[in-house]
Amino acid sequence: MKSPMIGRLLPGLLCALSFVAFTSSANAQAKIDPSLPEAPLPHRRVLLLFPGFETVQDPTIPVAPLKPKQKFEMAYRKTVDPSFLIESAAFAGLDQGIGYGPQYGSGWGPYAQRFGYNAANLATTFLFTDAILPNVFHQDPRYFRKGTGSFVSRVWWALRSEVVAYSDQGNEMPNYSSMIGFGMSTALSNAYSPESSITFGKTMERYGVKEGVSFGLNILREFGGLSKPERHQE
Repeated sequence: MKSPMIGRLLPGLLCALSFVAFTSSANAQAKIDPSLPEAPLPHRRVLLLFPGFETVQDPTIPVAPLKPKQKFEMAYRKTVDPSFLIESAAFAGLDQGIGYGPQYGSGWGPYAQRFGYNAANLATTFLFTDAILPNVFHQDPRYFRKGTGSFVSRVWWALRSEVVAYSDQGNEMPNYSSMIGFGMSTALSNAYSPESSITFGKTMERYGVKEGVSFGLNILREFGGLSKPERHQE
């Protein structure tokens, strides 16, 4: 089966999106205040399922920048969260149902292989995009909601956030953590994929799916309700 055209066009599409996003930008600055004391990651969820600590809910209230250890904490908490198993199982089922992803075959054995593949893929993605690269580039890996405006403007904001992020000082910068991190985790996945699935086209296809899923999660973060922070005893 040939890879979808989107996989071949993805590099050009990302470049075009990056150009449009930056040229249409007003050089906005996130409400990140380095003078604020370190704040713990909140215990809350998006739609009662996904961890909500990676979303800055109110764009009008200044927040403290994340410490390097907190970026690793984000990756760790997402990996040990119950939603991690749900996501791995769902992606494995989708892969097997539509014939996407590594070609393991059909049946419970191949499903277990797909589950392991997706679990490893998610874990390395979190490590690269939330911890390692944000520390290397001094970038904030959180999603900063727009929160107001028209539906179209907020959808554009969610899409734009794939290529535009904020530094630890609150200044706009290319979203290296996402664009490079997805590429690194996708390339690494070739190490545990069947040989028949290791081609340039299929690798770009998987990269495109990561970007698409990330955009979908941004939509949930932008429009989905966040639960109130849970109270935890120190």
